[in-house]
Amino acid sequence: MNLYTYIQQSVRDSYDFFLDYTKKPYVKEVLMLATLGLCLGLSHFGYRWYMKQQDMKAFSALVEVARSYETAVQKSRSAHNESEENPWEDTEVLLQAFIDAHAGSNLAPYFTMYQAQLALDKDNDYQTACDCMEKGLKKLSKSSVFYDMFFLKYTKMLLDHPDNAVVKKALQDLENIAQDRSNYCSSEALYLLGAYYQFHGDMDKAVNFLKILAEEYSEQAIVVSPWAQLAQEKLKTLLPAL
Repeated sequence: MNLYTYIQQSVRDSYDFFLDYTKKPYVKEVLMLATLGLCLGLSHFGYRWYMKQQDMKAFSALVEVARSYETAVQKSRSAHNESEENPWEDTEVLLQAFIDAHAGSNLAPYFTMYQAQLALDKDNDYQTACDCMEKGLKKLSKSSVFYDMFFLKYTKMLLDHPDNAVVKKALQDLENIAQDRSNYCSSEALYLLGAYYQFHGDMDKAVNFLKILAEEYSEQAIVVSPWAQLAQEKLKTLLPAL
């Protein structure tokens, strides 16, 4: 018997053994489940690898949008009249292209956030900006470290909403943020509440929120908040007037 015949015979014997083994009770079912589990595991690994690649491409695109946006801001500040070239055109085209290209990426919400800011800076389009922020927040995971920051920004925008019910809801959201000391935006929320009520003439509420901020986030705190320092300065002018 030569080597080739030996190997062929060995393979045939192994196959026959495997075939006989699968005839035992439940062996086929177990093998099918094992094969299915292996396929699912490989699919999951492949999907994670694919998403990681997509996110890397999306991140590069996001950096490009940020650079283009900063350039547009500088151009808009130096523009003297409306007849000059639109400084936002390149950023607008670039942003829309990347929104379409990276719609399935985990970074897709951040492109939508840029779209909201673009609507404000380019056209002062408040409603479109609010719609974009709402859309972006729905896509953004609440476990993201950036969720609280973007939610606070959206809430600030809603304070200017023409519908009083929306404004009331935004104020309640601000108070919820302010009361949550684990939220790193809580100090800013307290300051915004004080500034809002001051602007609308409710000095008692304004001073109350600013006092809480000045006392709880004072220099004696572990982390000194810049919002607390602003609150202290504002209180110096508000308290003598009461």
